[in-house]
Amino acid sequence: MEHIADLSGIVTGFNVTGNCIDCICGKNLVKIDKYSGQIVLQKPVFEKEGLSRKLIADNEHIFIYDFCTLYILNQKDYELIGKWQLGNDLSSDICGMAVDKDTVYCSIRNGKIITLDRQSYLAKEFIISESSMWSIKTYDSYLVTGTVDGKVLLLDKSTFSIDKTLVLGKKNIGSLYIDGETLYAASHDGKLFKISMRDFEIEYFIKNVHKKMFDCAGIYDDRLITVSYPCSEIAFWKKDTLEKVKVMNIPLKLSGRTHIENNYMYISSRNILGIDKINLNE
Repeated sequence: MEHIADLSGIVTGFNVTGNCIDCICGKNLVKIDKYSGQIVLQKPVFEKEGLSRKLIADNEHIFIYDFCTLYILNQKDYELIGKWQLGNDLSSDICGMAVDKDTVYCSIRNGKIITLDRQSYLAKEFIISESSMWSIKTYDSYLVTGTVDGKVLLLDKSTFSIDKTLVLGKKNIGSLYIDGETLYAASHDGKLFKISMRDFEIEYFIKNVHKKMFDCAGIYDDRLITVSYPCSEIAFWKKDTLEKVKVMNIPLKLSGRTHIENNYMYISSRNILGIDKINLNE
């Protein structure tokens, strides 16, 4: 494992765009050259330290949620475009987020989704489920969400009605990853599911993937990669059959973020001051 960005604190969220990595570290948003590890831009955004902030980005904007507040910043220079308080307390905080070219989608605790138009910044609220949704992804004209009570929902973006429901169990579906027409879903009961998006049916599932909670990190060659931060494990599975290929034991802690690009996985965790890079081909 190679240490590529040495920062003074834990990176709670990051995104790789082109030659740069945008990341949250303490009160600051930091832009790092991914080849040299040098800081090219740093700007304070938050008033206090925090470990629960999440970040996603595209070529234009950076989207961050922190408890009940959504931030949108310019990707190039970190100029704050705006911030919106979408909730008030632990019953209405932001649990997950996704974006497309027109809209920001925030899942709110206890089953709501709040959308924000990226042009007008008009916010709308929709009641979806009786259960919170920690994981949310976009798929064509749909949203795909995983619920705390063990379901995967397919939502029509135009109406926010539930088009299809797939029951995977009774535990939180905490991580989703879409690869073409395939959805991979990680459950907090240790199960990993491969789901056909065309039929919205389970094709394969396996038990005891990791002993503790894990994320679907992405695809490398013909393999799906899962990461369990509490177990300090990175596991490789054949993406078609979910047959285990190998496990890497890497010191990690509690939670983190990953990004897979070419032969490398960029990774942050509670025990890493900055960002590390792992060669997946070794």
